[in-house]
Amino acid sequence: MWIWPIISYLFAGINGAYVVTKYKLQEDITMLGSGTGGARNAGRMAGEQAFIWTVVIDALKTILPLSLALYLSVSPVILAAMVISSVAGHIWSIWLKGRGGKGVVVYLACTLVLEWPGLLIFGGAALLAKFLPVSFSKVMLGAMIIPVVSAFFRGDPAVSFGLLIGYGLVVLSHLIPVHPGS
Repeated sequence: MWIWPIISYLFAGINGAYVVTKYKLQEDITMLGSGTGGARNAGRMAGEQAFIWTVVIDALKTILPLSLALYLSVSPVILAAMVISSVAGHIWSIWLKGRGGKGVVVYLACTLVLEWPGLLIFGGAALLAKFLPVSFSKVMLGAMIIPVVSAFFRGDPAVSFGLLIGYGLVVLSHLIPVHPGS
């Protein structure tokens, strides 16, 4: 059953921003703007539709393997490992020689599949943050811990742990340069 995290890592390495900007601009997103293969950079470099398509691709590449594993009743420990490998695979894509995005969409897609009640609470925090005089990005980064806590209190410690490590990787990717040459 440990093939599942490997599958998740390989799927997560398919970078939506790279695919979209290569199609739209015939350029490598890791050489443009911030140098990250994420939705925000794709949106800045190639427009709003590039942002939207990047989010869709990055969400689907995460949702499909996790949903199949969940459907096949894979153990919570394997699901937790899939979360970690999905976030890591997006941040350090094997297909882009260790470059990638910062993992936000992938992490949130994991929470959609495995901890949707926590994602709903996170969504409420996001809505509230839009009306507060604080940095939206910083509030969102902090509020992403909500699904971790929700999974723990709903009695799923393995998934909570996987989400915690995934969240930690996302925070790490925002605090220090995690890509070569960034």
